[in-house]
Amino acid sequence: GGGGLGVGVLRSGGRPVRVFISYAHGDPGHEGLVRQLWVFLRACGVDARLDLAAAQDRVDWAAWMTREVRDADRVLVIASPAYKRRAEGDAGPGEGRGVQWEARLIRDLFYADQAAGMARFVPVVLPGGSAQDIPLWLAPASAAHYQVSEFTIAGAESLLRVLTGQPAVLVPDLGPVPVLP
Repeated sequence: GGGGLGVGVLRSGGRPVRVFISYAHGDPGHEGLVRQLWVFLRACGVDARLDLAAAQDRVDWAAWMTREVRDADRVLVIASPAYKRRAEGDAGPGEGRGVQWEARLIRDLFYADQAAGMARFVPVVLPGGSAQDIPLWLAPASAAHYQVSEFTIAGAESLLRVLTGQPAVLVPDLGPVPVLP
């Protein structure tokens, strides 16, 4: 990976990549890390969306979550024990209804187009987290996840690269086959 990562790459239509952050509530330490990720991504030119800003108003959360998941270019699924439990259907109906709703939407969109889902739904592990807390239907063993070690360009480089379409390795063009004597 190179140090000169130019972030803030624009999508077609000249707009920044739009990202929705899906995470479980209930652990203040985890929520603080999610907030730091949100602030960091926005500082890097990524139009990251989080429920904190919306929560200042009276909100129809089901409609809000549906719109955010639908309209995002990428959805970051933040790994945590609570997210995994709620997203895999192991939580009671009253526990973490927001994540249960978001996870159902994400699962349904993923199921409808699994190839597109692999690119669109991005599992992220924050500092101190574990890839074991990625929901099974996001293929944690067979597909990439993105580890953020700290909220810096170096600490989040792989995630920034996938969100901004800047791969670390470019495939060289094929040259002509040499004519051998």
